[in-house]
Amino acid sequence: MSLLQLSGPVILDIPTDPASLFLVRGVVERLAQRMDYPPEDVNRMVLAVDEACTNVIRHAYANSPDKRIVITFTAHEDRLEIGIRDFGIPADPDGFAPRDLQEIKPGGLGLHFIRSAMDEVTYDIPADGGMLLRLVKYRTHREDPRK
Repeated sequence: MSLLQLSGPVILDIPTDPASLFLVRGVVERLAQRMDYPPEDVNRMVLAVDEACTNVIRHAYANSPDKRIVITFTAHEDRLEIGIRDFGIPADPDGFAPRDLQEIKPGGLGLHFIRSAMDEVTYDIPADGGMLLRLVKYRTHREDPRK
């Protein structure tokens, strides 16, 4: 795909009903495939974005199905940037911590999936409330700056 075919970001505004997440997964998958990411990266990116949106539904909106999430996809020559914006209860990103992988129990692995799939994961708290999660995946391998 010539990335010049996309003249701007793709913006998806979805309800917080978990049934709508298939739309997000489909956009991530098709866009990443068209950008020639390896299949393993495509699958991991789909899972990461799905987990991030699920976290928004659970934590920012307390499972309320009538709120909104705005996902912005911006394709660049060297990377895909995904912004996940909510307008829910803000949280302190410094307090986000994945659970210990040694604990055998369901749930709590979303942050592991997100951080392992993406090259950059940053949180911003906009002045008008909510949160903006920015995910970046480069098309060529880059060294993880957290190491």
